[in-house]
Amino acid sequence: MWTENVALVAHEGRHAAEFILSEGNGHISRDLGKAGATLAPGAVVKLSGNKLVSYDGTGTVAGIMMYDCVDDAIVTFIVRKAEVNGKLLTSTEQTSGEIDAGAIAGLLALGIAVR
Repeated sequence: MWTENVALVAHEGRHAAEFILSEGNGHISRDLGKAGATLAPGAVVKLSGNKLVSYDGTGTVAGIMMYDCVDDAIVTFIVRKAEVNGKLLTSTEQTSGEIDAGAIAGLLALGIAVR
């Protein structure tokens, strides 16, 4: 019996921490915080009312989410001493598909190099 080959295409979402190129020894690059929204891995975040929310071009960059999370979850995020792939980062202020210079400068101030 003849059957046609049918190609199935699967689209995967972002994997946890796939944006990290390198980080400091041990867990020096990481910290814990409380999410103030649903966030995806690679989301550039800021603090708003002691909770992490997506960076929107205002305020001070606090780091990058490592895992996906929901509001009020305790989360791990990158806060210092790391190199990251800028193509895998997101924030709510981006319009061209890439994060803006303000987000990159904020990350650099934390010791996070965007490549």
